[in-house]
Amino acid sequence: MGEIRAAFAIARKEIRGFSRYRIAVASTVFTPLYQFIIPAFLFGAAFAVNGRAVGLATTLGTDDLPGFIFFGGLIGGLIGMAFWGVAFSIRMEMDTGTLEPTWLTPTHHETLVIGRALGSLFWFAISQVALFAFGVWILGLRLRLEMLLALPAVVCAILAMVGIAYLLAGIVLLIREANFFVDTANFLFGMLSGTAFPVTLLPGVLQPIAFALPTTYAIDILRVQALGARPLFDPALEYLVLIGLTLVSYPLGRWVFARAEQAMRRRGMLAQY
Repeated sequence: MGEIRAAFAIARKEIRGFSRYRIAVASTVFTPLYQFIIPAFLFGAAFAVNGRAVGLATTLGTDDLPGFIFFGGLIGGLIGMAFWGVAFSIRMEMDTGTLEPTWLTPTHHETLVIGRALGSLFWFAISQVALFAFGVWILGLRLRLEMLLALPAVVCAILAMVGIAYLLAGIVLLIREANFFVDTANFLFGMLSGTAFPVTLLPGVLQPIAFALPTTYAIDILRVQALGARPLFDPALEYLVLIGLTLVSYPLGRWVFARAEQAMRRRGMLAQY
């Protein structure tokens, strides 16, 4: 119970600190809009035939361009939460010189990651509500009740990304400059998961990597339920693979994080921060 309280205290601290920067809060909505959603929508609309996304319908079995973009962006936001909200927040502790006093508290170090993940989930939920409202109001996004059937897949994706966040946090602890790593890895992870286009369009050498990511199956299940898209595989098989990858990614991430902590202790790296 003490660790649970500590996790929620860390989440409150992260939420309170980030809320002081109003422009940064607004950027959680504006950045996905101008970097991904609006360009993708305009690009897709430019190739529409009589207002219909024929290429998308041929590839995926649905011509719902706004739904394809927004539901891909939903999982893309989860990916960004793990990379920037958790892993990069560790780097920010390093830059501000507060990592060492934080690390010396009696709270388990794994709880520090969980607390940051909870705080990031709060901002993720707010940003997604605002983005979907914009999509419905401006871009003609249509929401169906069937999309609620994909909630188990979204929950699995959240748990899997917490495991990935542990792995990323471990890497960030060991490298001196994490900005380029986080930015590049976040982009590659999102693209290989199919946030912007069907993974079947990836080069053959990259498709096995895409099929090894839990978010690939979460996006596909979400699009199948919400848009009636053609699934990559049988949905029951996709759920089994997603659950299996979630069960693997969480302990793997914890193990990498623990090994990174041991390396920090052996090398005396903590005193740098």
